[in-house]
Amino acid sequence: MKPVVSAILVNFKQTEKTLRCLQKLDEMSVKPDFIVVVDNLSSDESRSSLQKINLSTPVHFIFNKENLGFAAACNQGIRESISRQKESFIWLLNNDTLPDYRSLEKLLDKSLETGAGITGSLIKKPNGEFSGGVGRIHPFFGSVRRPHTPEETNFNYVEGSSFLISPRCLSQVGPLSEDYFLYFEETDYCVRARKQGFSVAWATESVVVHDIGSSTGGDLGLGKVPYFIDCLSVRNRIHFAYKNGFPKIGITLGLLISLLLRAKRCQFRRIFKILRITFSSKALKKFIIENGGYYEIQA
Repeated sequence: MKPVVSAILVNFKQTEKTLRCLQKLDEMSVKPDFIVVVDNLSSDESRSSLQKINLSTPVHFIFNKENLGFAAACNQGIRESISRQKESFIWLLNNDTLPDYRSLEKLLDKSLETGAGITGSLIKKPNGEFSGGVGRIHPFFGSVRRPHTPEETNFNYVEGSSFLISPRCLSQVGPLSEDYFLYFEETDYCVRARKQGFSVAWATESVVVHDIGSSTGGDLGLGKVPYFIDCLSVRNRIHFAYKNGFPKIGITLGLLISLLLRAKRCQFRRIFKILRITFSSKALKKFIIENGGYYEIQA
């Protein structure tokens, strides 16, 4: 008997890409049983366009007046999904992806075969090049890296672009942490899940094409990442490492290296902002709001 799967997509000013992703979901060998689309900073235009789509799969839309960030929006979708079907696999899928015809089928196969709490797909770039899907957390710095080939076996987290959570894992681990707004929430979730005895798996036959960084510019390369994304990413990496008990000396050295790299590029404004938002929750909230987001400081 096929497990129940709810797919959750977060849209932020990328309605056309979201519609293409939804169409792909409706054409797969194994389709989600239910889809939730969370539209952050929803406009009349995005609302109208999204509601016009006609799929064979039931779709529920959540329209947010504010940009709540990725984790909070995903959690909205998760709550909606489990209110309809408690024992549902949750598939977090980036809206700027195009899943392969057998993507969900192979993802479920690997999850059921391994009993993993979290299972990821093999991610490719639009040009067909290998991109990743999983990654390794450095045990000293708490930094992360993607694998270079699909043969990588030394991984301990799944990338959030295609992130399948089992019902049992979701029940025990709970929702995503909203401490991050954007970036590192999936890495944090994998660490929390592994601490509770769950494994992570990689379904390399489940292929998803991802237009990486299309909404944020977060994959443009050294020195080219936009100001907001760059500062937030460094802050989140430090927050993630402290929160999950990585060595303080490693975290401090990692932060210093990040700041020195930006000093070398004469990005002194970024250095000041990274320090401010890393050590002040009020400064972080103000920074996110100033850049178009809505953020509640977590207790």
